[in-house]
Amino acid sequence: MDINESIAQIRSQLEQIERNEAENQREQAEVTELILKLETKLKQFQRRRDELDEQALRLYTQAEELKPKLSKLERIANLSKDFLELHYEFQDSQDLLSTLYSSIPTKSVEDTDRALLNSPLFTQKGNEPTPRKNSAHDYSQYSISIDEIKQALPNAEKVYQKLVANYLEEYKTYQNYIVDGLDVIWYAVAFIAFGRSSYRKMGFKYHPDLDGSERAMQLINTAWSISQRYLGNSHDHNNTMNSL
Repeated sequence: MDINESIAQIRSQLEQIERNEAENQREQAEVTELILKLETKLKQFQRRRDELDEQALRLYTQAEELKPKLSKLERIANLSKDFLELHYEFQDSQDLLSTLYSSIPTKSVEDTDRALLNSPLFTQKGNEPTPRKNSAHDYSQYSISIDEIKQALPNAEKVYQKLVANYLEEYKTYQNYIVDGLDVIWYAVAFIAFGRSSYRKMGFKYHPDLDGSERAMQLINTAWSISQRYLGNSHDHNNTMNSL
C-alpha cells in the first residue's frame, strides 16, 4: 500500500469518526431534552400528590366531626319513632296513656329541646354549630419529642442537617415558629421516622377548625411535603434505611 492510499484511508476513518461524533451529540441532545421533560412531569405529579394528601386530611377531619353528630341524631330519631309507636298503641286507652306519661320525667319537651341545643353537640360559634370532637380520635395530647425521633431514626441529626441544607427556604420561613418544641424540619424528620399515621394525628391535632391554627397547619403540611420529597428520592431513602 503506497502513501496515497494510506492518506485516503485515514481521511476516510476521520470522516467516519466525525459522523459518529455528530450522531452521538444529536442523540445526547435528545436524551437531555427527554430528561428535562420527565423532571418537569415528576414535579407536577409531586405537587398533585401533596394536594391529594391535604385533601385526604381535610376529608378525614370532616368525617370525624360528623360521625358523633350523626350518631346522636340517629339516637334521637329512634327514640322519637319508639315514642310515636307507643303513643299510637295506647291512644285508645286513657289509663294506659296516663301510665305512660307518668313514667316520663317531669322535665318538659321544651326543656329537653333547650338542653339539647345547649349541649356541646350544638354549641354555637358565631352562626355555625360546632360538633364536639370525637373522643375516640382526640389527639390533643399526642406529641413527638426529638428524643423519640432519634430513638426511631438513629441518624436523625444527619437527616435534619441535610434537610435544612436542601430546604433552606422552607426552614427560613418557619425557623422562628416552633410547635410542641419542634421546628418544621424536625417535624419532617419525625414523619420520615413514624410515617403517615403521625402526620394524620398532628394534622388532626392542629387543624384550624379544631384546636389548632392556620399557621400551625401550614407548618405541618410543609413538613409532610418535605418528608415525602425526601423519601421520594431513592438515593436519600436508601441512605436513611442503610444507616438504621
